[in-house]
Amino acid sequence: MIFTDLRHYISTLEQLGQLQVIEGASCELEIGAITEMATSRENSPAVLFDAIQGHRKGFRVLTNFLAHKTRERLVYGVDENLTDSEAVKHWKNKLKTVAPIEPKEVADGPVKENIMQGDGVDLSQFPWPRWHQRDGGPYICATAAVTRDPDSGYINVGSYRYMLLGKNKIVAHIGSGHHGDVIRKKYWAKGKPCPTAISLGQEPALFETAGTNLSWGVSEYGFAGWMRGAPVEVTKGVSSDLPIPANAEVVLEGEMLAPEEGMQIEGPFGEMSGYYGGGARPAPVTIIKSVLYRNNPIILGSPPFLGASRGILSSRGILIWNELEGLGIPNIIGVNYSWGMTIIAIKQAYPGHAMRAAHGALGGTAGYHGRFVIVVDDDIDPFDLKDVMWALATRCDPESSLDVCRRIWSYKIDPRLAKDKKAAGDYTGAAAIIDACRPYHWIDEFPRTTKIDEELLKATEEKWGKYFK
Repeated sequence: MIFTDLRHYISTLEQLGQLQVIEGASCELEIGAITEMATSRENSPAVLFDAIQGHRKGFRVLTNFLAHKTRERLVYGVDENLTDSEAVKHWKNKLKTVAPIEPKEVADGPVKENIMQGDGVDLSQFPWPRWHQRDGGPYICATAAVTRDPDSGYINVGSYRYMLLGKNKIVAHIGSGHHGDVIRKKYWAKGKPCPTAISLGQEPALFETAGTNLSWGVSEYGFAGWMRGAPVEVTKGVSSDLPIPANAEVVLEGEMLAPEEGMQIEGPFGEMSGYYGGGARPAPVTIIKSVLYRNNPIILGSPPFLGASRGILSSRGILIWNELEGLGIPNIIGVNYSWGMTIIAIKQAYPGHAMRAAHGALGGTAGYHGRFVIVVDDDIDPFDLKDVMWALATRCDPESSLDVCRRIWSYKIDPRLAKDKKAAGDYTGAAAIIDACRPYHWIDEFPRTTKIDEELLKATEEKWGKYFK
């Protein structure tokens, strides 16, 4: 389904009974706590906050907008009736057919209904929630930030978190090596600040694309266009010539200053790991020169909460799967990635097959920042953690099935990264490979499982399943 903008998506959720409106909540922890509470519910709704304390009615925040199978499948165009494994395989195969639809430039758009510039910029007019109890300040953390490579002209759209410092000042967390970081350092090397335009509310396909690990030079706008089946409309900003989403809710235009020009403490912030791993650290300041926003704007909030997930289709597991196939590794049955753990199911075809798949996952782009790679046989569902743990408990020999890879690319928010390594900027760690497959050289002699065969299970379900609905 093609969503013209975020409001079209919200109206669709309302029709499906997938939206809860809440009025009167506070940005000081309440919006965060309500969102975490909603996320933990089995049938968790998207939550639209309005009449937020201290803010004008109509200046809204939408959270939990993808943390449900129905909503995720809606955005990705995947049948909700498919199992998780089937849905992942469907989207994985579809990714091989990507044909980018480049953005369409328009002269104007709803995002220009209201404009603040210069001394008139006041970011505090918009709701900036403090999501977790120990966060260092208020954050907006579901963004699509536009930058342009000064050498090639490549337009990158990435998703980063921003902490509010003042009326026209914010500070970002952009991981080392991310495309936005590579681009800003090029400007700084030339003695210039890096122009950026940060969308705070956008159609969900663009948000999902901004958070996806696309290769350098691949257009996020083009990918989002392909994903939604129509080009993303863009328009030039008012204080930069960057292409901004014409239908965005709010866009901040500004410049990321070089470290020597201005640093402020960023953090701490509750991370996706469920910890405050990154602490509070100096980071380059961004000065906002203009703010463009729609009437009654809606800001997206997608803070990481322990136990919450962006979903299986946005998981890196699909990208890891395609990378493994690109390496020529056959018989990959499924890949699940969550919480820094990659689980690969394979149908073993030769000695060393399992270890080759594990090292391939660690060596790729999508599988970085992981601590464990677990390889299981094709009779194990990588999305069923009980199944995976059974394989680990019964097929893994601690003496011969465990390997540790050292000096692996990590990141500064890793809660287990030693203090001295963080201080030295040594963002490398270790990753364990757990081979939970039956040994290939005597796989035929491995004891048979007591599991019911697929054919018998299917026949039993058809005949007797009605009694257990």
